[in-house]
Formats: sequence, structure tokens, C-alpha cells
Amino acid sequence: MKKRTAILLLLTISMHLYGQLPNGSIAPDFNVLDINGQPRHLYQMLDEGKIVLLEISATWCPPCWSYHNSQALQYFYNLHGPTGDNRARVLFIEGDPATNTDCLYGTAGCNDFSPGNWVSGTTYPYIDNSAIADSFAVGYYPTIFAICPNKKVYNVGQLDAAGLWEKAKTCPVRSGQDNAGIFDFDAGTSLYELCDTLTTTPSFTLVNLGSNALTNATLQLEWNNTLLETRTWNGYLPTYGEAAIYFNTQALAGDGMLKTTITSIDNGATDADFSNNVQNTNFVPAAVFTDQEVLLKIRTDNYGAETYWELRDEVGNVLDHGGNENVGPNGGGMLTNAPPGYGAYGNNVLIKDTLHLPAGGCYSLHFVDYFGDGMCCEFNNGFYKLYNIDNPAIPILSGGEFGAYDDRGWGVMGAATATIAPSDHFFVELYPNPALDQVQALFELPAPATISVNLLDLLGHTIYTLPAAQQPEGSIRLEIPMSDLPDGLYFLQLKVDNQVFIRKVIHTRV
Repeated sequence: MKKRTAILLLLTISMHLYGQLPNGSIAPDFNVLDINGQPRHLYQMLDEGKIVLLEISATWCPPCWSYHNSQALQYFYNLHGPTGDNRARVLFIEGDPATNTDCLYGTAGCNDFSPGNWVSGTTYPYIDNSAIADSFAVGYYPTIFAICPNKKVYNVGQLDAAGLWEKAKTCPVRSGQDNAGIFDFDAGTSLYELCDTLTTTPSFTLVNLGSNALTNATLQLEWNNTLLETRTWNGYLPTYGEAAIYFNTQALAGDGMLKTTITSIDNGATDADFSNNVQNTNFVPAAVFTDQEVLLKIRTDNYGAETYWELRDEVGNVLDHGGNENVGPNGGGMLTNAPPGYGAYGNNVLIKDTLHLPAGGCYSLHFVDYFGDGMCCEFNNGFYKLYNIDNPAIPILSGGEFGAYDDRGWGVMGAATATIAPSDHFFVELYPNPALDQVQALFELPAPATISVNLLDLLGHTIYTLPAAQQPEGSIRLEIPMSDLPDGLYFLQLKVDNQVFIRKVIHTRV
């Protein structure tokens, strides 16, 4: 939780108490002189296709001075301003009406407080104008906005130069006569680790980036290079015009890539920039736990009260939760100090919690950071880790370095064989165990059944599979090779029709 605003200074005296200008709002225009008497017209810069970063600060603000000394905006300006690739502009706004321009220079004429010369060493323009801060409804200093050429504004936070560019380059920028792009893509899920089947409804915003009006487009959705859907859009979009595109609900299974493509525009016109015509979203297999009790460990950073989490089942029901309830499941990215609340964690503490799961199946963890910069790493190395209950040394799933939210999907195999009653007349013997080159699974089937086998490592990763096959009634012997595996503990997952049985296997070369 990178609290460059560790001392939050709310603007309750020198400014009106506005709500923060929502992301995606149209930026208010301004046409003013900077401290050197040069005109600075926001909409003119945007109309020229420039992305504008706006820092609204106050000279007396310690976090503002700290961020200024990081030189993040100067580095960004060097790379992307007029002497760089010329794709962006940076403006500094002194937003407090009570201070005078001398405070920017840190001179004796300053009528308030200034820790030094803000202007020295920077080459982007400075503007002393509190009306701009009012029009953008800032709630704290410093506030960093990215304003796209389509005039939409986004609060991006106090990032380094690379982070600022990652935010800025998502802006749509017009180019050429015929040009369409995919923006604001939503896969329809916050989970990108697939456990079993995931149902999702992908969508995106179709944006016209060309000087000619966009009147039609053909759009495709693919899963692992298999066509799922083709849509045709017809309408009228001027430059920077937008249309919402929704695909049908899809069921994704396994792992792979969801690919969205604009395949043609305006009856076959050549797209001036095809780079934004494709959106790829990768999905990976979810981690798998072997027991219905999972150990969760959380290490907070210097701002433990900003953390909140929920355990959810596969349909989104909340089974357990922890942390500051005043943050809640939707309280991420507020860019201010977290309000105190029931359950709030202390700073730099270790929390252990056993999660009791009702059955085998798919689950997810939803982590929230109120400020919006995760639990790691600038202000101590916070983390979350999940373990199999019988092995609290090696985590199956871990995280901590994220933004406002982190959603992780995972699975639980189900009940172990110890819960199977003797009357079931089913017993699995593993021989030899410990195993050297291979292990054999020996059991009796009371009736014909479909059998499959997975061998899993301690992290729940499948490292060997015997595909499902019909087996007759009677004695069954299955061989699982292990000669190429490192020494250690493994889990053999045997599925008999709809029943799952788990057995531990020890592998050793001696």
C-alpha cells in the first residue's frame, strides 16, 4: 500500500467539498497562463491528439513534495513530452487559492509554507490557479489525472513514470481516415484461473479513431482459435464516437486464450492501425487443494486497516470474510486513508485463518485494498498465502502485489477416502509406497465404471494423467510412472464415475 499520501490533507477550508470527479467523466476545459505567461489551453492539447497528465498539488503538502522529489512526472515528460515521443503533455496545477506564486519558488515572499523550489529541475509548465482544482473536484493533494484526447479524465494515482505510461497508453488516440479500436474490454469475469467451467459474457467499447465516420464493423470472439461468435455492428460513430458491444454468454473450460478481433470495418476499408483491433485474454488452470480445510495466512503492511477479503463459492455466495468491514468488497481504489471499522487488521501483523469449505468444488478469494495499491511492496512486504491444511510450509496460492482488487480462483478435490464406509466395498492400495520408478493403484470394482487418474504435486498441479476409460467389474491394476519426478510427497486422485478418492504417494530414488 504505497501511501505517498500518508498524511492526508483534506481540502475543507480552502476548497469546496466536492465529490471526486468520476473516472470517465468529460474533463472541464481551461485556457489560462502558466507562471511564465505562456497560454495553456487543455482542449487544444487534446485536439492535437496529446494525452495530458495533470498534477493538482499544494506547496505546503508534504506528500506532494515527496511525490515531486520522486521525479516521476519529469521522467514521464522526458520520455513522452515534446523532446520524447511527443505523445503526451504534463501540467502542474497549484490548487490552493490561499498561497501565492512565490511559494512555488520557495522564496521569502511565500505567504504560507513551501519546503523548497518546486520549479527548479523540472521542464513542464506550472500553473497557479485554484479554479482548475475546483473544476476537477479534487478531494486531496496530490491528485494525478490522465486526460485522454477524447476528453475523458481518469484518476491514476501517484505512480512512477512507467506506471503512468501504462495508464496513459490505454487512451484512444485518433489516427488516419478509417480506424476502429477495442477499448475497455471486459472478459465478463474477474477470475482468470479456471476451475471446472467458467460462464462469462465478454464485452467491450468499439471506438472510432478515424477522421471518417464509422458505419459498420465485423467482430469475432474465439476460444483457443475456435470461433465462438461473429457479430456485425451497424450505426454511425464520428471521431471518438463509442458503441457498446456485448457477446453472448460463453462457457470456458480448461485453460487458453479468449481472443476478440475487429475483422473488418466500413465494408472492407483498410484500418489505419490494426494494433488495437485485437484483444487477447489468457486463462490458466486454477490451483487445486486436496482437503476441505484450507489455511489462509495474511501479512499486513504498514496500512493493515486498508485490507478486506471474502471467500466465495462458485456462484458468488460469501462463505467467510475478514479485515476492515468499512472497506468492504467494493471499497478499493479510494486513494485516501481507510476509515476505521470492525475487523480492521493492525499494521505489520500475521493473521492465520482456517477456511472450512462445505464440499469439493470451485472457490475464489476476493482481496480489496482501500487505497488501491495492494499489500506489497513499497510499504513493507505484505502478502496472502493459502496452504493445504496438512502442509503449512509450501503455499498453493499466493499474492499481495496488486491494485485495488485481486481475485483468485481455485478448486478443492473433495472428501478423502477415509470418509468412505467399509460397506462400500471399495479399497485402494498403492504399491509400492514409497515408490521408486512407478506406483500401482490396486482396487476392486463392484460394477463397471469410468476410471480416470491424476497425479498431483504439492502445489496441486497435475503432472501425470490417465485419461478416463471404462473399466469392467473386478480387480483393476493401474500403473503410474514416477521415475522422472523429484523426491517428495504427491497426491494420487482416482475418480470412479462421480466419486473422487485421494491417496498420498511418497516418491524416493533410494
